[in-house]
Amino acid sequence: MKLYDSRRAPNPRRVRWFMAEKGIEDVEIIDIDIFGGQHRTPDYLARTGLPNVPALEIDATTTITESVAICRYLESVYPEP
Repeated sequence: MKLYDSRRAPNPRRVRWFMAEKGIEDVEIIDIDIFGGQHRTPDYLARTGLPNVPALEIDATTTITESVAICRYLESVYPEP
């Protein structure tokens, strides 16, 4: 799994906090420069479908782009603690 993240945006921060609280460390985090427009590039849009961060790429065909939905998915995959 890959988490497309931006350190300057509030919604990705929610996912990072959630991951820290759960001790989730095996998700690759890729920093996206939203001020540089990296979230609007054709490559990013091909992966995520929307110019949103955060985005959790689960596999080659599935990406979640809403922070609460990402947290709920991660909770289902990592139920402990």
